[in-house]
Amino acid sequence: MTDATARSDRETAGASHVGGRVVYDSDRATSAPGLPSLWPPLLLRTALIVATGCLLAAEAGPRVPPLPCSALLFAALASTVVGAFLPARQLRARYFVSAVMVTDALWIAAALLLSCRFGVEFLFAYCMMILVAAIGESLWLVSIAAIATCSAYLCVLALAGGAWTLAGSPSLVRIPFLIAVAAYYGELVDRARGKRLRGEEAERIKSEFLGTISHELRTPLTIILGYVDLLLDDEFGTLSSEQRGVLAKVHAASGNLHRYLSRLLDVSRLVSRLQSGREAVTCSEFPLADVFAELRDDFLERDSARVAWPTLHDVPPLFTDREKLVTILRNLIDNALKYGRDATITITTGWEAGEDAVTVVVADRGLGISSADLPHIFDPFRRTAEAANTGASGVGLGLYIVKQLAELLGATLSVESTLGVGSRFTIRIPRRWERRVRPAA
Repeated sequence: MTDATARSDRETAGASHVGGRVVYDSDRATSAPGLPSLWPPLLLRTALIVATGCLLAAEAGPRVPPLPCSALLFAALASTVVGAFLPARQLRARYFVSAVMVTDALWIAAALLLSCRFGVEFLFAYCMMILVAAIGESLWLVSIAAIATCSAYLCVLALAGGAWTLAGSPSLVRIPFLIAVAAYYGELVDRARGKRLRGEEAERIKSEFLGTISHELRTPLTIILGYVDLLLDDEFGTLSSEQRGVLAKVHAASGNLHRYLSRLLDVSRLVSRLQSGREAVTCSEFPLADVFAELRDDFLERDSARVAWPTLHDVPPLFTDREKLVTILRNLIDNALKYGRDATITITTGWEAGEDAVTVVVADRGLGISSADLPHIFDPFRRTAEAANTGASGVGLGLYIVKQLAELLGATLSVESTLGVGSRFTIRIPRRWERRVRPAA
């Protein structure tokens, strides 16, 4: 087999053919066919189970640990074998890792207590190892703290006197056990912290990328629009009707692209202000009818006939941030139009006099959202698989901005959706905005 063929086989080890398309799965590519995925914490967990078994056996005489302790060891080892065959994506899930950490801490503590061979000082050292691994900034600091804790434990045993000796006591097995505890929990915490930091960095890079690209594209596009305007004004000579028609189409397309880039730049700036907490609320009094009049103008050129605009009855003027409310409703209507399957978008309003709150409902009969995706639709840069397959433009920031701005205005947002039937977004906003001061830490 040539080197090129071997390299091709390795690159396609995680690929499969679905509907004529090649789908690459990084989890499958990291392990050979027929072998379990060797997630590094599983190896450390195995070492921790072995160290726990050796500790219990040495403290017992050496003899086989008591039956309850042996049962806990066997169950932990069996769960590790099962975990080796789980997909790597599930092994890296945040809630799965947290559940494993808590479960391991509990069963090890139970085994130590059931053996009736360990004093308070050792249980304290065990808890200290878990605490050090949880608050350590890096594995190096965890390792240093683990060595210091073990040294302190040995000093306590030496000062306690009695029949204990460093060379002859089975208690010496406790030190490798404590080191294994620190290594296992330190690795899990370090991985979780690294994943969170990488996620934050990815979000920051995405926001900067959107802002930079939209700004760099808008600058030459402005120049193109300027020259097209000059040509249409006959500044460089008289144009024929055919030439004028072509330039009019170029001008219209460039104008649409310019507006899209301007909105994208505004979105990236808004996301940056929201994430940094620098977005201010500027209130004014205005009727809700003026908001929908502005929205009608925004959607006048496209899909206006698909929107059933509300008839406002007895809705008093609002005192809140008008621009933010317009942005919220514009994003909800635009989202409904994109995924509404050409059906009519229904908008209804109401006023709850008792709570002095105004409700706006945007409903569509379109793609809908699955129950699995529903809790995540307000996450930044998140789009469902159904939405991505429609080919509709978007980067997954519209609903994220809606949720953030709604929280700024003290509004509540709820969603009801059924896959393949449609979605119903309801926003309930206080008629008069009140500044909410966060309590001191």
